[in-house]
Amino acid sequence: MSDIETIMSMLSFRRPANSPTEKQFIDRFLKPLGVQKDEFGNHFLIVGDEAPTVLWSSHTDSVHQKDGFQKIEFDGSKFITLTKKSKSNCLGADCAAGVWIMMEMIRANVPGLYMFHFAEEIGCIGSTAIAEKKPEWLAGIKAAIAFDRRGIDSVITHQGSRCCSDAFGDSMAALLPSRFKLDPTGFVTDTKKYMKIVPECSNISVGYYNEHSPEEKLDVGHLIELRDSMIKIDASKLVIERDPTVVPIKPLKSYGSFGSFRSLLPRSMEDLVWTYPRLIARYLEEEIGVSFDDVDDYIQSGGLNSFFRDQAEDALFEDEDAPSRRRTA
Repeated sequence: MSDIETIMSMLSFRRPANSPTEKQFIDRFLKPLGVQKDEFGNHFLIVGDEAPTVLWSSHTDSVHQKDGFQKIEFDGSKFITLTKKSKSNCLGADCAAGVWIMMEMIRANVPGLYMFHFAEEIGCIGSTAIAEKKPEWLAGIKAAIAFDRRGIDSVITHQGSRCCSDAFGDSMAALLPSRFKLDPTGFVTDTKKYMKIVPECSNISVGYYNEHSPEEKLDVGHLIELRDSMIKIDASKLVIERDPTVVPIKPLKSYGSFGSFRSLLPRSMEDLVWTYPRLIARYLEEEIGVSFDDVDDYIQSGGLNSFFRDQAEDALFEDEDAPSRRRTA
């Protein structure tokens, strides 16, 4: 069976969490690989070292409203979609695409702990149980990498708050097709639940769009190209930098007078620079054309002194009872 035929076969299963069809999907595609089931409903397999340092993540459920099977089609060049007459509420590439990638990595003997999570779509139930009840299962894991992101170019660095360092993200992107780049706009997948335990947690684009809807589609060309990178990945090249015990800094909700230096600055821009320093530096250099020398010259020519003078004056007159004393410039 060809890659596309296998992927289409997987997508024909409608897989609500804990449904008969999800169980059939697991029996058909995962159990022949030797996966085991834990007490929380997750299926897992260790490949290579008995003390793995990388956890590969996907989930077996989908947001289908009904179980059973569905008809899908391939346009012959790029996308797999539901057939036009299908009554399904979604394609289910979220996360069958990620499951397929991990199946291919297992067959290629890529080392790691492979975790096919239970019930991600209804609250990350399987991963939450591991994080809260069996965190020791993650001992020694340095990176938890999910294959559960839309699009074709994201290495997720934030899931609500920072989940991996930019250094890790850059090292991961360097091992993938060249279009991949850091993306701070992630929301939640199972690896988010491990952020306080595992140093580097991320999510990688597997090529689906319009997830959770009848218009969902899968860029199968991207998925196969990603597979080609993942089956030869050298995880020893991943940079581990983030400390999971450090509570991430949250954006300020209000201005303050003397509470901190940060509170003297405009929230929106300062918080962006504080939270995403490497992304901002890259944007200035590559998109705007501002160089290191430009910024250094500005600072050395008096820009820094002017900045601190303005902030000090703002703080001095930050008095709601005396608005007439504020600067108006």
